[in-house]
Amino acid sequence: MGDQVIRDGIYTVMGPGGQLTTMPDMGVVLLPPQDDRTQQQWTVAFTSGNYTVRNAATGLYLGNDGDPDQEAMQVRGTRRPVPWQLSAGPDDDPRTYLLTSAASHMGLMLGMSLLRIFPPQLAILAPGRYYTTEWAFTPV
Repeated sequence: MGDQVIRDGIYTVMGPGGQLTTMPDMGVVLLPPQDDRTQQQWTVAFTSGNYTVRNAATGLYLGNDGDPDQEAMQVRGTRRPVPWQLSAGPDDDPRTYLLTSAASHMGLMLGMSLLRIFPPQLAILAPGRYYTTEWAFTPV
């Protein structure tokens, strides 16, 4: 079981070039900060050594339905809690973290999708498959 590295609370989550945002029919994507930030606020809760990350506006959890060991080039969000581990990334920045699926036996991680569509898509991929994405959690 992991140690709690950030407190429970509401956060914005910044990745390369944008914040995690939920969009109808698109799932979870990256967009610049919005004036109406409700789609960009995430409730982070630590339970039993893992985190859940749930959109405050839609109630969708970060993750996908289905096999937790299945890679995905799009993250749609799900109504069921998905456990994540937060750990320090390779850049040793204490404000950024890797998000690794705690349900995956393969250690799948949240990263950037190779799909070249707008808005930028997220993916759940094997570690080191393409590149490692670090995420910054900022309290709201």
